Amino acid sequence: MTYKYSKVAIFYNERKASASMWNDRVSAILRRKGVTFSSIPCYEHSEWKEDADLVISIGGDGTVLHAARDLSGLDIPLLPLNAGSLGFLSTLQAEEFEGRFDDIFNGRFVANARSLLTAHVERAGQIVQGPVMALNDCIVRAMTPRAIKIDADIDGVFAKPYLCDGLIVATPSGSTAYALAASGPIIYPSMQALLLVPICPHTLTQRPLVLPGSMTIRITPDFSTALELRRPVFSVDGQVNYPMEEGDEAVVRMGDDKVNLLLPPEYNYFNVLSGKLKWGE
Repeated sequence: MTYKYSKVAIFYNERKASASMWNDRVSAILRRKGVTFSSIPCYEHSEWKEDADLVISIGGDGTVLHAARDLSGLDIPLLPLNAGSLGFLSTLQAEEFEGRFDDIFNGRFVANARSLLTAHVERAGQIVQGPVMALNDCIVRAMTPRAIKIDADIDGVFAKPYLCDGLIVATPSGSTAYALAASGPIIYPSMQALLLVPICPHTLTQRPLVLPGSMTIRITPDFSTALELRRPVFSVDGQVNYPMEEGDEAVVRMGDDKVNLLLPPEYNYFNVLSGKLKWGE
């Protein structure tokens, strides 16, 4: 039988026993169906995606974030199978894969483009870290949970200093992650928007901002408040972390690349909010 996808890369979190188990089971299903595949551990991968026309991630949302960064700029859809706990970004539970195999491989699932951030750290006008992509968010925060002063420049306009535990720049996809826990709004995933959210601000007047996706945000921690215990860190999707030095600026904007999540035809975002985050209950 001829399938829409003939070469599959399974990207799984080898640090989770459930993900390793489902990697074995999904591999067995693909082998039985005659689909060519490779299986790559999340934390040990190298150049794995070039020969794939479909990537299946097995794990939780963190595995999806790993895969999304690797797939940026490549027209390869990503099918997330949840073998973790919340799995907000996952379109299917791992145990549903075999029952939906025909729908997936005969092209009845729909590609849904998700925006990615592109970010880097500048020092004296030179890029010293990055650029790196992010599906959820980029954050400047202290190494320990202490307030620091952070300056934010939005498209060349100084937006007043923040005194807070950190500053989040999130995509619409990331609006339901750390930004939501920091009292930010939920943004529908297809919108071209940026979300700027202070973490535990020491004022009642600095609230989250929803900004046009065309804007560039430059974030500069004030080292006069950043003693050794408060040393600033630039964090990407909570997985890539760069210690910052005095004078460093984190520069974040919406990237041109997107990642295509493969969704079932009956996918409904509001049902996901209700089922995963107990929206309205």
